Amino acid sequence: MSIYEIKEYESGMEEELVKVGTEVASKWVWPYQHSLEGFKNIISKPDFDPELLLSCIKDGEIVGYVLARIGEDSLIRPDLKEDYVYARILYPRVLPGHEKATNLLMERIIEALKKKGVELVRTRVSSMREGSLHYIEKWGFKQNKTYPVGYKLYYNYELSKGKIERTTKDVLEFEKERDLKECINWVADFFVVSEKQAEKYILDISSREDLVSHLVIREDDKLAGYCYACPNSVNAKIIASFYIDAINEDYFDQLIIQTINASIERNANYFLIDLVYGVLKYEDTVKSLGLSKVTTWGVFEKSL
Repeated sequence: MSIYEIKEYESGMEEELVKVGTEVASKWVWPYQHSLEGFKNIISKPDFDPELLLSCIKDGEIVGYVLARIGEDSLIRPDLKEDYVYARILYPRVLPGHEKATNLLMERIIEALKKKGVELVRTRVSSMREGSLHYIEKWGFKQNKTYPVGYKLYYNYELSKGKIERTTKDVLEFEKERDLKECINWVADFFVVSEKQAEKYILDISSREDLVSHLVIREDDKLAGYCYACPNSVNAKIIASFYIDAINEDYFDQLIIQTINASIERNANYFLIDLVYGVLKYEDTVKSLGLSKVTTWGVFEKSL
């Protein structure tokens, strides 16, 4: 009878890790996965620790893996003291039928973090990852008070329902000369990044060939709404707003409506919107447009 074996990262594993991660993510409402280039970037960094990228092997093949990072500069750690030894675990990716590997990977990664003096670990889970909410509590994790279950929601619109016939009279196409400076401020504040990082992000988005929408609304010559939407990198039939915000419900609705209608023209299957932080207040207006809640997120933590 074959058994599961846990191995630390070894050079050359990247392609198989990408294959496993992509297969696991392909069933999610919003598939996301490190690309081959992404993995190579992770392992090329000076602070990469092969003891914190663990794979589970069975019959000579990788059936799952887990990655942890110590001291990651992440949006889920604003409430920690600067000298606190913190780590984030990226929840294990395990192929169907190998649930035992999930437990083994979590046990080993927590053990490895303890040995490195980590005081607290956090991980993010979502209902689109089957069993994750059950497993995370089984391992002794508790909801983080700042980011409990529901702090982040996914809503989607089945594009087969057709276009939403409502006016979007205030919506304009993004123009670099007119809009960039204000958009940088909005994006930097939302993602808690520098203005330089926000500018690069916006310019990269605006140059994408698969860009679905890049829209603004202006009121009294000031930015009053902004969004951009692109297809998913794993499944191009899924389109989402990568950023969206507005100063009121009407403007928020207009940005969604125009993006949904543009998504239909791309022959996509559904449009997804990520409600988190300041835009959670628009949940009711999103429902009124015919979108349905499909995923809830939460951050869990465990003291070591």
